[in-house]
Amino acid sequence: MLSLKNRRVAIFAEGRFGPTTSKVATSYLRYCHPDCVAVIDTKLAGRDVGDIIGYGHGIPIVNSLSEALEYRPDVFMIGVGLFSNALPAEWREQIVQALKLGMDVVSGLHFRIAKDPEFEALAAASGSRIWDTKEPPEALSTSAAKVGQLGNYVVHTVGSDCRVGKKTTAIEITQAARKKGYNAGFAATGQSGIYISGSGVAVDAVPADFIAGVSEALVLDNAPHHDWIVVEGQGSISHPAYSGVTLGLLHGAMPQALVLCHEAKLQHHKDWPQVPLRPLNELIALYEQLASHMRPAKVVGISVNCASLGREEAAEYVRQIEEETGLPATDVIHFGADRLVDALALYQQQIPEKLAA
Repeated sequence: MLSLKNRRVAIFAEGRFGPTTSKVATSYLRYCHPDCVAVIDTKLAGRDVGDIIGYGHGIPIVNSLSEALEYRPDVFMIGVGLFSNALPAEWREQIVQALKLGMDVVSGLHFRIAKDPEFEALAAASGSRIWDTKEPPEALSTSAAKVGQLGNYVVHTVGSDCRVGKKTTAIEITQAARKKGYNAGFAATGQSGIYISGSGVAVDAVPADFIAGVSEALVLDNAPHHDWIVVEGQGSISHPAYSGVTLGLLHGAMPQALVLCHEAKLQHHKDWPQVPLRPLNELIALYEQLASHMRPAKVVGISVNCASLGREEAAEYVRQIEEETGLPATDVIHFGADRLVDALALYQQQIPEKLAA
């Protein structure tokens, strides 16, 4: 695992850079923009990152890696995901150039850069390092339900859909909890969270039988260092494609508290217009029932992604969600995560001692 801290990162987001189309890039930029020197996207070349996503101002968008070299990058990061394990042919030239230049290449694709013969040979010749973040750990085991023996407080972000803010909510809860004096740690379960935090496992690339075991291991690894362990969620329990990883995380992490993440005014699963979202109260009941199969768990708050709304409209929408669910809600970017942290702290006090561990 490479450290990206204090590196000079060029993010490749060809044709897809934007708030919802390049989640890896935009998530990394939200928290690590000082380490990014350029974004590569021919469609938006000449623009400023901040003008596209609202933060990361001053970072240029350029046509190619050749143009990005002016800013002296030493890491080439693929900042978009794909719906298959194939590598687009037009991306190969840019990766080849990065490896020939001796740059480290970071990829969260299901395609393994390091196992491609051409890329492997180029890296060996130039000294480049390749980090395929979707390569699962070498040691895998099934869950043994050991988390229930811990005295730590396990919090897990779950979603109504993909790309609704589960990672961002988990990070913001962790940071806000620390400011309030709680010893909180963030457990990354996807490539963006790994890039930001420097540790974790991309659980969507783990063989299905071992997802719960890897999730359990993440919690156990964090347990000696943090009282609160905030586990990043993936997918959605109602998603027709990604519910499997969601359930594996839920059962492996064995959370006591859940935060449901939702995108304002979203009516159906993204890219699945024929599959409407379930009502929030139905999802709350479903998540609680499935999580409590391992040990009692409760949804204690709602994180509402209001990126498409202005501040005043967001405040009204959040109020409506609170009225609908009867739970405290917030948009962690517009209004911060303190409301969720306070709800989590209150629930922790209410957990019967025999159920807390």
